[in-house]
Amino acid sequence: MSGFQRKVMWSGKPYIMKTIVKALIFYLLFAMVLIPLFMHIPWAFLLYTVIVAIPLLFYVFWKKAHTYYITENSVLITRSWVFGTYQREITFDKIQDIHVHQGILARIFKCGSVVFVTTTGLEVGYGIAGGGTTVGPSVRIGTGGVVIGGGVALPTVVKGSHNTFLDVPYPWEVRELVMKHIVAWREAFQQQRIAAAVEKLAEKTTAPATTSIADELAKLKDLLDKGVITKEEFEKAKKKLLGE
Repeated sequence: MSGFQRKVMWSGKPYIMKTIVKALIFYLLFAMVLIPLFMHIPWAFLLYTVIVAIPLLFYVFWKKAHTYYITENSVLITRSWVFGTYQREITFDKIQDIHVHQGILARIFKCGSVVFVTTTGLEVGYGIAGGGTTVGPSVRIGTGGVVIGGGVALPTVVKGSHNTFLDVPYPWEVRELVMKHIVAWREAFQQQRIAAAVEKLAEKTTAPATTSIADELAKLKDLLDKGVITKEEFEKAKKKLLGE
C-alpha cells in the first residue's frame, strides 16, 4: 500500500479455504460422472486432475493477491502479483449502497462477498426477467421496469473484483463497519459545511454599515432558530460581526 497515508480502520484478505473446498466438491462430482471413462482409459484420470488443478491454483493465487482496507473516508481494493498491480479507492461520498453475497458454503465458513454500488451506477446492470441477456447501465427503468424484447429489464448488482471484497470473513460485520464510518464521515462533513457557511456569513464584509450588521445578525438568528447552527456558533459569529 505504498503512498497510502490515511488511517486504516480495518484490513483483510479473501478466505481461501472456501474456494478450495468448493473446487474439490465439483472435482469429485465430475469425477464420479466420468468413472466409466476412467475405467477404460486410466490415464484420463490424471489428465482430468491436471486440467482441474492448474486453473484452481491460478485462481487461488489470483485471489490471495487481493488485500482490502477500510480507511477513515474510503474503502480500498488492491491486488499485487507477478502479473501486475491494481488499486481502486472508493470514497464514502461515492458509495450509494452495500450488498452482502453469501452462498451455502460461505455461510458454513462464515465468509462472504461485500459489494459496493457507487453513485455512478456502473456496478448495476439490467437483466431480462425470465431469461435473456444483460443490458447496460444506460437503460432507465421505472417502478414497473422496461419492456425489452418481450421481457422486463430488472436491476441486478454486478459483482466483480473492482467493486467487491471477495469472500472476507464475517461480511455482515464488515458491512456494518463501513456503514458506521460513512455515517460518521457524513456528519463531520456536514458540520464542516455549516461552520464554513457561518464563517463566510460573518466575514462577508470587512466594514459593514449598522443596517447591514443588523441584517446579518437577523440571518444568524434565523439559522439559530431553525437549528442549523448551535448557540455557541451563533455567539462566535455575532462577536465577529460586532468586532468584539
